[in-house]
Amino acid sequence: MLGSARRAQPKAVAVSESPILVCGATGELGGRIVGRLRHFGVPVRALVRPASSAEPLRQLGVELAVGDFRDRASLDRAVAGARAVVSTVTVIARLFAGEKGTNFHDVDLVGHQDLIAAAEAAGVERFLFVSALSIRHAESSNTPLGKGKIATECALTSSPVREVVLRPDLFQEIWLSPEAQFDWPNRKVIIFGKGETPSRYIATDDVAEAAAKLVLADDPPRLVEFGGPDALTRKQAVAVFEQALGQPIRVRHVPRTALRVGSVALRHFQPAMASVMGGALALDLHPATSSEEPLRQLGITPRSVEAYATQVTTAP
Repeated sequence: MLGSARRAQPKAVAVSESPILVCGATGELGGRIVGRLRHFGVPVRALVRPASSAEPLRQLGVELAVGDFRDRASLDRAVAGARAVVSTVTVIARLFAGEKGTNFHDVDLVGHQDLIAAAEAAGVERFLFVSALSIRHAESSNTPLGKGKIATECALTSSPVREVVLRPDLFQEIWLSPEAQFDWPNRKVIIFGKGETPSRYIATDDVAEAAAKLVLADDPPRLVEFGGPDALTRKQAVAVFEQALGQPIRVRHVPRTALRVGSVALRHFQPAMASVMGGALALDLHPATSSEEPLRQLGITPRSVEAYATQVTTAP
């Protein structure tokens, strides 16, 4: 549930019939961004792949544009008449799910280049892109995921379309979950590296709220880096969950050397895993430099790791 301060409508929202195109709307973050924009009364168009389940979007009154990042013509149709574009698209989750026939180069890199070109041709006013804080570091920027995000950021900064690049820190729902080997339900966690370097884990809802407000703002920053309210090491995050559970959690470590080797050796065979390993190495080597202040300036009170741990460990 969002607090009352976070439900306030942005002062900069203008009455307009032109929709905001959201790419990645069927994903966790993209779907939340759509929900916030619709809460603000903003018309939204969503780019959805033919095989995607879009019923939740229809129920929100979202206009659907069927297309694919590998089909430039479908992107041209999707951006036509849109006043802004929001993209959270990456294939990493689809690769981990075993989807065939897709890759970082065609979607994350070339697909975003085509989307930016389509936005330019259509006269779109603004393009908000969700990047990642970890790409500031070489260990992550050289991975397939990092290369795609860097290329997109560079293309936007040289485009006539006004860019807003978001670089959030680690998502709580991803990096503090079994999918990232933080298997608190089974009381076992794998720590990547030494686990002694702090990160600012951020709630997906807080990132979505920030994205929605910034894409609607009169004159937003071109680059926004932010994280959650806590600067916690991986070991400290384990302790937070132990406190919430009232039980100990078994911990194992993956050495930095293994992360470094895997991030290089797996690039061509398992690019999603290589990207995760490179990102994990970067996070274990470089402490967080972001803060929650950009969120607070938007009227957002970010969720702490302690609040998240309490929420998920007490859920039915």
